[in-house]
Amino acid sequence: MADTLGSKVSPIANSSGDGSQSTRIVNTSAVAERLPVGILVCGVTTGNVIEALFINGFARDVFDLKEGAQMPCTLDSVWSASDNHVLAGQILEVYRSGRSASFEWSIRAGAMERFLSSHLLPLEDHEGRVYQVICTIEDQTAEKLAERNLLHHAFHDALTGQPNRVLFRNKLEEAVAECQRSGQTTGCAVLIINIDRFQQINESFGHSSGDRFLISMASTLRRCIRSSDTLARLSGDEFAILVSRFSDIEEVEMISRRIHDAMALPYDLDGNEVFTSVSVGVATTISSSTHPEDLIRDADFAMHRAKSAGKARTEIYRSDSHQRARSQFHLETELRRAVERGELELNYQPIIDLKTDTLHGFEALTRWVHKDRGVVSPIEFIPLAEETGVIVNLGRWAVDSACAAVKSWLDEMGPENTVPVNVNVSGVQFARDDIAGMVEKALKEYDLPGHLIRIELTESAIMANPTRISETLSRIRKLGVKVALDDFGTGYSSLNYLHQFPIDIIKIDRSFINQLEKDNAPFKILEMIGMLATNLGHEVVAEGLEDLEHIDMLRNLDFSFGQGYFWSKPVNTASATEMVRGKLPWA
Repeated sequence: MADTLGSKVSPIANSSGDGSQSTRIVNTSAVAERLPVGILVCGVTTGNVIEALFINGFARDVFDLKEGAQMPCTLDSVWSASDNHVLAGQILEVYRSGRSASFEWSIRAGAMERFLSSHLLPLEDHEGRVYQVICTIEDQTAEKLAERNLLHHAFHDALTGQPNRVLFRNKLEEAVAECQRSGQTTGCAVLIINIDRFQQINESFGHSSGDRFLISMASTLRRCIRSSDTLARLSGDEFAILVSRFSDIEEVEMISRRIHDAMALPYDLDGNEVFTSVSVGVATTISSSTHPEDLIRDADFAMHRAKSAGKARTEIYRSDSHQRARSQFHLETELRRAVERGELELNYQPIIDLKTDTLHGFEALTRWVHKDRGVVSPIEFIPLAEETGVIVNLGRWAVDSACAAVKSWLDEMGPENTVPVNVNVSGVQFARDDIAGMVEKALKEYDLPGHLIRIELTESAIMANPTRISETLSRIRKLGVKVALDDFGTGYSSLNYLHQFPIDIIKIDRSFINQLEKDNAPFKILEMIGMLATNLGHEVVAEGLEDLEHIDMLRNLDFSFGQGYFWSKPVNTASATEMVRGKLPWA
């Protein structure tokens, strides 16, 4: 064995400064002992038993061997066979093939797992036969643990330690693929869970307490699911559960019920009892899509439906509901474009003087004729405009269009024949816009007197912000613009508004008119409203009039004005202009 690393000395010739040769003795085993890499020299007996011929200090540390181990010795005697089977197999392969090899492996030293990287180099004799194998050993435990830690942080939520959105999606993708392989007999489900009123916890107790609550929440949810399921935290107060396999939707609903039952119990948060609830949305591969992102989207949609339906409940995704929501989304986009491109139009319904049967004014009503859907009902697009904020631009457009129409009538027919136009203003617009400033600007732009434009608003608009509304209405009236309270009588406090707010016109809701009979309750209420309005100096307009009998009753009650299909449906600007010219269809 004189030519292995087990050799004690090796002579090296050097030239000295005076030209003579000197010999320096190098202890090769001592050099190997000090290398920052493990060295293991092995041979293989005729019985295919691997013998360790040399092990340096670094390798002994890796394998936790004592320094005085006798060489040669069998590899199995160095450490347990369960740890060396990977190395032994690689050594035998290099010994047989004569080709070098590189590989990664691991051993367990006590309670710690060590990750190693090795390179095997065959030593051949003069006949080309492999007689020994040198194995280098590098300890990569620190790097591997750092890599594992990095991967953990990449795929897990830092606060709760649960999988994050990336890992959740990966697991969902695997579950969906497995369900597809198993056919229609099983499915997988996604539950999106949002904590109701979590913001109140943060505001009441602080964000650090909120974080502790989320950690506790994750622990609670973990107890509600099966070991085969996955819990993930997707965002601040939103968690997700993957039910990787179910055969009946009842299994998923049972998990949901366990979650709601757990939420009914109080949390101890820094000595304070905190009660909360969750809104849960469920989407399955049976009722929804089989695409992971679509499942998450659909479950999220169902969760928001649960929120809208009152919170603390579970909603299971249904495609028809989602289709309506998508349709509403597209409608919102098209409504924005319609406002921007001037694709809407105003229609005008005449307001009639009941005593003379002549034209007293108009109510302007926004109409939208969609290029594909035809006429879109205001019942559909006005709430959408309010929800999305489009109502501000829509309201401004309506005031501007009404002013333009009135201006054309004024220029053609003069002030004695021009009638005012009522424009509806949403409560949302009152909250978000400077209505008085907007009306004032429009009047100046079209050079109109204030009495030719009237603003209509509903009781619900007043209730939203009474103080601000009152101030705005006072500013509007200073412009000479009259204010009409629309749908009067539908709210519980309508009568109070008559003296609390600067109102000039009362518009009686059609629900009174539809029920009107001689001396019945609606009749007596209208009789009282008529007398009250007269005493307060208000105009009264009855809406929804369609038959002569009701009109005659209102005339007998001394009502002055009416509006309804008896005279005319809402008409376009050209037809309204003809009415202003004196061509009245009902005359």
